[in-house]
Amino acid sequence: MKNNFEKLFERTHIGKHGVKNRFVYAPMGIGYNYASGCIDDPGIEYYSERARGGVGMLNIGFQNVSNKLDPMMMQAYGIGTPMQEMGWARLCERVHGYGTSVMVQLSCGLGRCAQVIPGVPNVSASVNNNFWDPSTQTRALSTEEVRAIPGCFEAAAAACKRAGVDCIEIHGHVGYLLDQFMTPLWNRREDEYGPQSFENKMRLTTEIYEACRKAVGPDYPIVFRMVIEHNIPGGRTREESAEIIRYLDGLGVDAFDVDMGCYDAYEWIFPTAYMEDGCMVDDAGAFAKSITDKPVFTVGSHTPETALKAVEEGKSDFIVVGRGMLADPEFANKLYYGHREDIRPCIKCNRYCLSATGRSCDSSCSVNPQVLHEKTYAITKKPVSRNIAVIGGGVAGMEAARVAALSGHSVTIYERSGGLGGQLIPAAAPSFKNRIQMLNDYYQVQLKKLGVSIVYNKEIHADSPELKHAYKIIVATGAKAAIPPIPGIHNENVMEVSNLHRSGSSVSGQKVIIAGGGPSGCDCALELAMEGKEVTIIEMLPKLYPTATVDNRYSVERRIREENICVMTGTKIKELTPSGAIVENADGVQELHADTVILAMGMKPDHEIAKSIADKYVNAVIIGDCKAIGQIGEAVHDGFMAGWTIE
Repeated sequence: MKNNFEKLFERTHIGKHGVKNRFVYAPMGIGYNYASGCIDDPGIEYYSERARGGVGMLNIGFQNVSNKLDPMMMQAYGIGTPMQEMGWARLCERVHGYGTSVMVQLSCGLGRCAQVIPGVPNVSASVNNNFWDPSTQTRALSTEEVRAIPGCFEAAAAACKRAGVDCIEIHGHVGYLLDQFMTPLWNRREDEYGPQSFENKMRLTTEIYEACRKAVGPDYPIVFRMVIEHNIPGGRTREESAEIIRYLDGLGVDAFDVDMGCYDAYEWIFPTAYMEDGCMVDDAGAFAKSITDKPVFTVGSHTPETALKAVEEGKSDFIVVGRGMLADPEFANKLYYGHREDIRPCIKCNRYCLSATGRSCDSSCSVNPQVLHEKTYAITKKPVSRNIAVIGGGVAGMEAARVAALSGHSVTIYERSGGLGGQLIPAAAPSFKNRIQMLNDYYQVQLKKLGVSIVYNKEIHADSPELKHAYKIIVATGAKAAIPPIPGIHNENVMEVSNLHRSGSSVSGQKVIIAGGGPSGCDCALELAMEGKEVTIIEMLPKLYPTATVDNRYSVERRIREENICVMTGTKIKELTPSGAIVENADGVQELHADTVILAMGMKPDHEIAKSIADKYVNAVIIGDCKAIGQIGEAVHDGFMAGWTIE
């Protein structure tokens, strides 16, 4: 069997421990119970699914060694108890059967990066502003409290070894508590843990390493995770990182897991669609490889192609994939068996995986609703094959069709246009949204392989005969552009953003106004600015992209600054003219000149047909944007449940 990615499946060593391939599942900070701080049954299923999918090593992320330091973990009663060790042991027993190694990431907490809990001050190396709420400050740990930390690591490391864990990773990156001690920006102590010398600022790290080594012995692999640069003023420099790597290498660390950024440069924590794939290989991986002969791990939104390139060019030994294996747990196996086209891509939206706490629900994935529900939402063949009609070939309809077909049903999609994708088509138009195009391509490959029938250029109504014999009707007619009654909105120089991208038309003239600062407006503005256009975004609300996650907002605002895009928030369009727009804001009324105005004022449900079908057929279900406007994740989750619940 020819495998173009065979380099990624070489057995590779950390110290004396061999890992079956170069893929490491990233420490995502999910997969354990926040109440107990321990891995529970859903977590074991979650990790086991990635092991079954072929990953060489699982990094069990952010396992706290104490519930005394981080307010977020103070209620986690299982930390440091036999319950925590038992979770690791049960997981190892399960996944070792797949030949998958287990690395547990040990942490002493987030410090100034922890969420604020009223009445309980966060802790840090010194008094620092909290990242999430700069109006609050951390409490500096006392010398006695700091001296107690290595003992907690020692106990946790010993528990890991007893539990059958193959390797431990000391968590010292992205501005978390241990990193705060290593960084003078956050460490202004005057005791022996202060930054007055390299020895002092590394003292806690040294003591933690030595405590772990004492617990596990000389031949047990210990990895250290750190950032090469914080990417903020006063943060760590490459020269400082080189000194740290050389020191830890000499101390006995077996490998280095390196990345970039910190919470104050948030997009580097969870790289967004506005950053290139494999974005940390050169700045982090290649740099570390130039300093040490020990194995190096790199993260950074890898695709199979960026992973292969990094290894072939000697810039990384292990490829760390997190969100990509959330999206597709079989990422590694599909590559190994030569099925690159079957990998469901992560779209780097960060909405369901990393922003779940803001929505008061379990972490999940925009394109994979089975995350943390691997057993509950398993797709099995049903005993009877049903005839299923799906009205609309957007992402919700395609996901419903995929799941229904996997369940053994006979599925037909009726699409009123000449192609599948719906809103994915305009959303994928900017070059930096390549992952959305990859998602559309993935669906079309899967539907073809599953034998789903697709009828193009066919608009279905409530009276259409195609619906009479369907066991279930899934209505996913999508959305249409919201066009407000602004004078001049139908002028010849006015274009609607989704129509622009669907038609492939070029934008006339040099000066462009984008009416609307939501995701489609910001993306279009960046796309045109990259082409050399002079772009102005007009947004009625006080800030751009109000639905953006923290990381996406950071990326968008940075890119807008870099492209010199003019932004006018708190501004209302009163009229569109043949030469631009008349707007009003706190400074009064003014006229803006532009050759083209592009409307990006959002979408509204295209629900007329959906409602009429649902009114006539009790076996019809409405999903996706025709039910309520959402993003890709909402549409996929709707589609999954519509297909999965067919009996």
